[in-house]
Amino acid sequence: MVRKILKFFLYLIIAFVCLFIFQFAFSKYEDFKNPPPTPEERIKTKERNERLNSCLRDNIETYSRSLSELRWKNIQCEAYADGAKVDFNDNSGEKEIEKLKDYDQRYDKCYTEMTVAHSRRGLLKSNIELSVNVRRGICKAYAKGEEINYEGKR
Repeated sequence: MVRKILKFFLYLIIAFVCLFIFQFAFSKYEDFKNPPPTPEERIKTKERNERLNSCLRDNIETYSRSLSELRWKNIQCEAYADGAKVDFNDNSGEKEIEKLKDYDQRYDKCYTEMTVAHSRRGLLKSNIELSVNVRRGICKAYAKGEEINYEGKR
């Protein structure tokens, strides 16, 4: 009986040693596959993040009233942070901004009106998941420019 217990503990010790070796080998493989960044890479990443954060902070303070304009400026910030030359006074993206503004306004108007209509009809309380899915689908199409006579439209 004592021999069986000793044999069991011997196998247990061998299993732990094998597990330790496997974990060590796997960690070395991970280090090889994904080497840690060099000090130069860390400095470049830190500088990029600082440029991006300062630009984004300025944008939030300046353009917080218009979500679509903020999106456009944030795209410019990404390019600036990556090292591209960006003219922040360039208005070539104004048409895209106007499209985004129009999309946002149409979507919000549709979503609000449909929410009120679903609430009055009781769909909002009885099946909120269906209500949300219907509103999202119809309002996306309406915001893209389709002329839809949705429920609650004024």
